[in-house]
Amino acid sequence: MREYSINVEDYEKLKLKVAELLEEKEEQYLKEKQIIIDNNQNLISEKDKVIAKLTSNEKQIITDLKEKELYIAKLVKERQERVLKQPIKETSSIGLQFNYLIPSMDSLDSSVIIAGQKLFILQGDRSDSLQWEKYGFRLECPQGAVSKDTEVAVTALAGGNFKVPKGTVLVSAVYAISVSKGLLKPLVIELQHCVDLRKTSQTGCLKFVRAPLKCPYHFSIVEGGCFRVGKRYGSIKREQFSCMGIVAEMSNGDTPSDSESEEGYETPPEGSTDDTHNDSGNRAGETSERTASPINTGLSQGMCDCNCVV
Repeated sequence: MREYSINVEDYEKLKLKVAELLEEKEEQYLKEKQIIIDNNQNLISEKDKVIAKLTSNEKQIITDLKEKELYIAKLVKERQERVLKQPIKETSSIGLQFNYLIPSMDSLDSSVIIAGQKLFILQGDRSDSLQWEKYGFRLECPQGAVSKDTEVAVTALAGGNFKVPKGTVLVSAVYAISVSKGLLKPLVIELQHCVDLRKTSQTGCLKFVRAPLKCPYHFSIVEGGCFRVGKRYGSIKREQFSCMGIVAEMSNGDTPSDSESEEGYETPPEGSTDDTHNDSGNRAGETSERTASPINTGLSQGMCDCNCVV
């Protein structure tokens, strides 16, 4: 009996010990579980914070991009408006100001026929060779002749009230040329003519002429220029521009028609009032008429499709 009593007592102690261990184990489990739950909550909270931050950053980036796009669009629009409206200060005549796109045609008479317009951009830090073959115009710009981004606008005229010196006839188209900035060196312009030069002696019969931009357009001979046998282009160096073209001196010293000869006039000196006005405007124009009545140079049908022989 005594031994049985001891076993029962030991069993009770063991049972109590097991219960304590189970209770401790359960408490430890619950603690660890709570820790895991708390950690998960913290992770979820951190995740939500990161997502919220990323979302906020993304929205801010999108907002910033939209603001930048709007700002850039505003700058572009302002620049375009400024470019379109900005006059060129270098020109001394308000009526002949250059507007970055084409020469102002305000000073041209309504009788002139505009065949085409062209804008050339010169960099200045290098030489440029520009062609407008459709209307027989070429431009050579030596290095250092202009400052950076100098614009040269050319308007080809197909007809108008033009007068050339007595004893000459216009054999080229006419061009109105504007330069946006003052030149540092002369530019070389080449104009196409319709004279078939077969002998060296014939080259002296061709002359460059220019006229102020006012009606009637009285052309005067410009000294200089180069014409070569077999070539349909004449070249000349110019620092200032106005209405320019090429004429041929008639072999009989007069124009082909006696009835029209009275419309001619004696060639004024290059430094005359008309030329001064012409250069101050810094522009040039082109045509092919000797009389005061409107004429057609044939530009609409192709430049210089005739085959004149001096």
